[in-house]
Amino acid sequence: MEQQPSAQAQPDYYDLATRYREGNGEWDTLAPTPDLDSPYSPPQGSRITFAPVSPPPRDMPTGASNPPGTGLGIGSADPAAPFPGYYSVSRDSFQQDSPPSTPPANGTSKAKLAPREYELGNAYEAAYYYPHPYDGSPPPDDPGNSRLGRLGRSDGWKMVYGGWPMYALFCFGFAFAIGHHTFYDSLDGKPADNQILMMRFGSLLSYAAKASLVAAVIFAYRQLIWVTVINNVMRLRAIDSLFAAVNEPQALLNWEFVKKARVAVCLAVLAWLFPLTVILTPATLTVAPRTEVKHELCYGVRTLNFDAEKTKNWRRLDRLNGFRGVSLALWNSTVPDSVGLVDVPFNETFFDYWTESSAQLELVSAQSALTGAVISRRDVALEVCGGGWNCSYTISFQAPGYKCTELARGRKLDEEGLKQQGVPFNAGELAPNGNFSYIASTNEGEYFGEQVKVQGVGGVPEMKPPYPKHLGAFRTEPLLWIGYSEQTGQGKPPDSSDDPAWDTAFEAAVARCEHYLTNYTVLFNHTFSEQTTTVLKRDYLRPIIDTTFIRDRNAEDGTFDNITAIPEANYILPSDLENYRITAAYHSLGKRMRSYLDGQIQYAPYAIVETEAAKTSLIDTELYLPVPNLVSEIQAFYENMTLSLLSNPKFVIVSWAAQPDQRSGVTADPAAAASSSNRDPSLAYPCTRTRVANAYVFNRRDLWIAYAAAIGAALFAVVLGSAALRQNNFHVRDAHVSSIVAATRAPCLDDLPWKASKWGEVPGEILDTKLGYGVVAEPGPNGTPAAVAVGMGGVVPGMWMGAVGSPRVVGGRVYYGFAPREVLERTRAATFGPGNLQPRSRMSVFSFAKNWEQHWRGH
Repeated sequence: MEQQPSAQAQPDYYDLATRYREGNGEWDTLAPTPDLDSPYSPPQGSRITFAPVSPPPRDMPTGASNPPGTGLGIGSADPAAPFPGYYSVSRDSFQQDSPPSTPPANGTSKAKLAPREYELGNAYEAAYYYPHPYDGSPPPDDPGNSRLGRLGRSDGWKMVYGGWPMYALFCFGFAFAIGHHTFYDSLDGKPADNQILMMRFGSLLSYAAKASLVAAVIFAYRQLIWVTVINNVMRLRAIDSLFAAVNEPQALLNWEFVKKARVAVCLAVLAWLFPLTVILTPATLTVAPRTEVKHELCYGVRTLNFDAEKTKNWRRLDRLNGFRGVSLALWNSTVPDSVGLVDVPFNETFFDYWTESSAQLELVSAQSALTGAVISRRDVALEVCGGGWNCSYTISFQAPGYKCTELARGRKLDEEGLKQQGVPFNAGELAPNGNFSYIASTNEGEYFGEQVKVQGVGGVPEMKPPYPKHLGAFRTEPLLWIGYSEQTGQGKPPDSSDDPAWDTAFEAAVARCEHYLTNYTVLFNHTFSEQTTTVLKRDYLRPIIDTTFIRDRNAEDGTFDNITAIPEANYILPSDLENYRITAAYHSLGKRMRSYLDGQIQYAPYAIVETEAAKTSLIDTELYLPVPNLVSEIQAFYENMTLSLLSNPKFVIVSWAAQPDQRSGVTADPAAAASSSNRDPSLAYPCTRTRVANAYVFNRRDLWIAYAAAIGAALFAVVLGSAALRQNNFHVRDAHVSSIVAATRAPCLDDLPWKASKWGEVPGEILDTKLGYGVVAEPGPNGTPAAVAVGMGGVVPGMWMGAVGSPRVVGGRVYYGFAPREVLERTRAATFGPGNLQPRSRMSVFSFAKNWEQHWRGH
């Protein structure tokens, strides 16, 4: 018959059951100190103890005595209670030497908790499953009385709850790795500004990732420490290495530690290798020269607009930025002292007519012809591209150009056929038939400079009006007739026609070029201070003057210019003012080009040069032969001269590319023009800006190789840590000094040969002592070690002892901690019986969880 608890005791029964359920439904056999409360419950000021009480069971042998103590710090049993197998619950301090829990005379324990008796086999089941005065019926909240439904928390939730620092640290490390990648990716290709700051911040992210991951590994390692010492009996010096392996690299040299704790050694090595992350990952961001490309707007881009010549009046000083606008042509006038006649319209007696190319044009054309290149404007790259930048842009404009056609080619030319086509020289004089390498006629039909007799300077005719009809008229544009010999072989050609190789060393050709108005598309590229141009496209629109020159026919029209061309209606007269002025500009430029080509070069027996072409890039002055592809080179020669006009913004034809109708003028200070404060948005022109500068280069592959290894190693450690946490009954273990002290309280350790040392030195014979971790039972009054009893609800420390199936009454105190191997084996033998000892696995944490733990806990 069971005693019924008083109403006063019910809250304490409920407290015991609640804390037990909130734990794990089991008692933690690995705790450094006995703890009957849940590891998740807040610390309590007192503990629950158990003591055998009356009444006795009906099958109790006569004269049997109650166990004299409960062990594990549980208060001793009442020696006067004669019946084993039953116990009462009381509230007491959980001290190892707590006094007996005999109820006072008034019928209550010192914790004022009325006794309640249960059969030993069902004691913890009653306390856990029935958090109310037990009446033998199932709890109302669990109709099926299923143990799975009564667990309260799943193992997965308990795993997360107990190991959340490890999982959080792993997630933080992974997040920092992603942040490191994102930060470096944002810098990739950008100018290497603030290099020290960026590198330091990258190192900070790398350190944060490394610190988080290695902290997760160390957390897992600490859980594994206790699993390892339970699974293995090792010398104390090996246990020292186990606890110090993540702090002292020499600990990894202990062979016993390496042999018996392979998994722990693996995690310790990983912890030591993790600092490589801080070295390898920041190095994935480097600085290297890189071409930075920006498609944006440039300022200072100019183009050519010959239409500006239509309104250019040399009498008007149209200054821009303090500089006078310059025309490509020089003019005569029919009226003396006409400077003041700015606004007087032209008529039959007062007009201007062309006389020569301007001095500024002669200068630019000479520079281009003699250098064989496009003359660039001073500081053009700085003004257009900006400091430290290169740039490129494309402009389109209309300007004069020469359209060339090859008439004949071969060692033997048809001289008669060429003459019929209008060739003015004897093509038979070209090598190899002759000894000339170059013959050019470029002035037939050229405008005659002195049209009539003039009085003094200024071109005022001596005659009285009316003036000749064709005075100053542009009748035709001279054709370029070019004959030349090209070398057919390699090496130096023969110097004399007597050489047998002479006939095969040369090939003659004849070409004809006509002055055309051309639509150009030109690419400009400014690299540092160098300017290069490439004509992307040329479209020939129409001849500058659409007439045909008639050789050997004098005009006899009252002027000294006897040029005759047909049709006469296509002559360009001064009265056609705008057309005449722009034609004069085209003619001025063409005349400067033609002046360099006219003449001849006699090749053999020695070079006789009678042309300005030898000063240009069109003639190889080593051999005095024309360069290969002469016709194409002549076209490029003229185009270079035309593009060189941009070098002198004083020319009225130089305008803004963004506003072709607006004359650009001279920029006094290119550096100031490049400043953003002086930029006119209306003059912005599309361009591509580039610069070769130090830029960040991000090696994504190397970064993630390093991080993948680190994250994979950390994940491996987290898995092992989770398994160790499960074996530790989801109780988070640590390596604090307090935990070590609690694990070394067993009195059996006092029997070791310790020696006094103020430096904390441990004798060598103790370091060689083999120790393990587990339940250590102090012998009770009858000489039998106290152990644990296994009930259906869990493990009850210090209550039932003896082999399975033959319970015995024992006494003494029980500890969890380190002890020599023989002490642990004696305790295990007392608990399970000599025939039920389980071998301890040296394998991974998983085998322990499957085998030893279940047997130890009596499941």
